[in-house]
Amino acid sequence: MAEIHEKWGFGMAPYKRHTEDQRVKAALEVLEVLAAPSVAAASEASASISEVKGLYNRSHRQDQWDWFTTWYRLGRPSRPRARSIAEGLKSLRTIAKDSSTEDSIYSVVERLQLLGTVSSLRGFVANEPPPAELGQVYILSTRESRDILKIGYTNRDVRKRVSEINRATGVLVPFGVRAVWVVRHAQKVESALHELFAEYRVRVDREFFRIDFKDAFGLISEYLRTERLENADL
Repeated sequence: MAEIHEKWGFGMAPYKRHTEDQRVKAALEVLEVLAAPSVAAASEASASISEVKGLYNRSHRQDQWDWFTTWYRLGRPSRPRARSIAEGLKSLRTIAKDSSTEDSIYSVVERLQLLGTVSSLRGFVANEPPPAELGQVYILSTRESRDILKIGYTNRDVRKRVSEINRATGVLVPFGVRAVWVVRHAQKVESALHELFAEYRVRVDREFFRIDFKDAFGLISEYLRTERLENADL
């Protein structure tokens, strides 16, 4: 049997030192542009703006091995907010590239500031955990069993919860975070979701469900949107 050396689950890969240094440097340069916006400053920081845009794209697309690491470090932004910030940074880079007027850049920077980009990037640079007053609902799976999903909640750091689950289940390939939502009343939301997915449950006494991830993601997203339970302000 092939030996498995994987140390973390999908989405939870830590940054390599060089990568972290590069991303922190980019975040600092973008913060400088947001503090004193000008076409010249944005043009000079064009590469850094692109780098930071990629961080927010990771956060809302949730498709990279370090997406959860990035999302958590950015302060757990909701998908709509992360997407809006990424789009704003794209506009900022385009304005700098096209040498547009200063008024154009002020408008984009104001929008980014209203989205909370400054506090998000400051948290990223400081590597400080976000406030934990809200709970989180998550989907976990392993690389080898992508259609066996663990759907649960925690009011703590999701990383610690995943670590506990991996130790308790003794899996060879660790569970990783496939998706996570910051919600109000997380325990009640979990109970409602377990009822919603009752027909897919593997065992009555477990939180495991046999269902395609895309289907599960769509059902949960729709439920949270309809019930207005996801905290879109983060």
